[in-house]
Amino acid sequence: MTMNGAWGYVPSAIDWVSVRQILEMLRTAAASGGNLLLNIGPRADGSVPREASGRLRTVGRWIARHGEALYGLVDRADGLSLMNTGNWSLKGKTAYFWASRWPDTGEIVMGRWEGKVKRATLLTTGKPVRVEHVGSRLFLRGLPVANPDRVAHVPVIKLECATRPRMAMDWSYEDPGEGRGYPHRRRMRRSLGGGANLPSHPLPA
Repeated sequence: MTMNGAWGYVPSAIDWVSVRQILEMLRTAAASGGNLLLNIGPRADGSVPREASGRLRTVGRWIARHGEALYGLVDRADGLSLMNTGNWSLKGKTAYFWASRWPDTGEIVMGRWEGKVKRATLLTTGKPVRVEHVGSRLFLRGLPVANPDRVAHVPVIKLECATRPRMAMDWSYEDPGEGRGYPHRRRMRRSLGGGANLPSHPLPA
């Protein structure tokens, strides 16, 4: 991956990725069982452009606090759904929720949760998070109203579970029927955790 769309040094480059984008690259690589090769495009004398070094220093400050979610033996985050508030990395029975969109309600709700969360911690502050299971929904409560991560605004919540965590996926199909003039079309609906429902789209049979 590049930091500005070019593998070499381009003095006129303006399309620099943000710190948050770099963190999402890291999360995606870790959660997919891969590695991240991030090009910085040094100058001819070998020096690192200020735009790159500044971003990398900020990423380093974020990792100093949240590196547990990234380093070590990280598993593929299969079974954990993308939510409208963030995404995941996983180590065995411990899930790490990278909250890219912090709610101002003091809680995060995760739908279709399977298994029991024994303990939750906000890695950003080290403080415990209150956990409540209501049916298939998991509530993380007592969170700060303001985003607690002042470095990149990507707090991480650590969930220590009794078993490997997962979020159930619900797929359903509807046939509009011949009466509508679409006898060979189906509609597919996929419901994701946290109540984020994708709209139905017609698919060819």
